[in-house]
Amino acid sequence: MNETPDFDMLAKGVATGVVATIIVESGKGAIGTLAKNPFVMFSLGLVTGYFAHKYRKEIISVTHKTAEHGKDFMVRQKENLKNMLPECREAPEEVK
Repeated sequence: MNETPDFDMLAKGVATGVVATIIVESGKGAIGTLAKNPFVMFSLGLVTGYFAHKYRKEIISVTHKTAEHGKDFMVRQKENLKNMLPECREAPEEVK
């Protein structure tokens, strides 16, 4: 058979989707049962708290960097919008 690379990529994507669906569907019952157990939920809270405390400096620095990038993005978008507005106002005059 003469299979193309696109077909191989499509087949891998479909296979990955099927496997992911099987894993999610089979895990629903187990996770639902564990979520009802108070000891499991308390343990998950302890583990989450431990890792949040352990990596708090990294979490704060990543959050700060993300906020700075968001501010920079907004400034760039405002500049782009200011540049586009005069062009949009001129365009209808040219069409007439």
